[in-house]
Amino acid sequence: LLNYDTIDSSTKALIDDKMKGYASPREFYTQKIVEGVATLAASVYPKRIIVRLSDFKSNEYKSLIGGEQYEPDEENPMIG
Repeated sequence: LLNYDTIDSSTKALIDDKMKGYASPREFYTQKIVEGVATLAASVYPKRIIVRLSDFKSNEYKSLIGGEQYEPDEENPMIG
């Protein structure tokens, strides 16, 4: 979402569909992070938790909407 204004129209259409009801790409991203962390925290409350935000391999990032623009093809994504 950092490069939202410069992405191609078909990718932007997919993102726009997912962002319906949010004021901006930034608001969408922020709220999705808040919802995810809150859900995890509520599941173990009152215990403390550590949230790892990403443990994806490059091929998993590449499979996300727009990921092909940022992730190269790798022979072994486990190595990075």
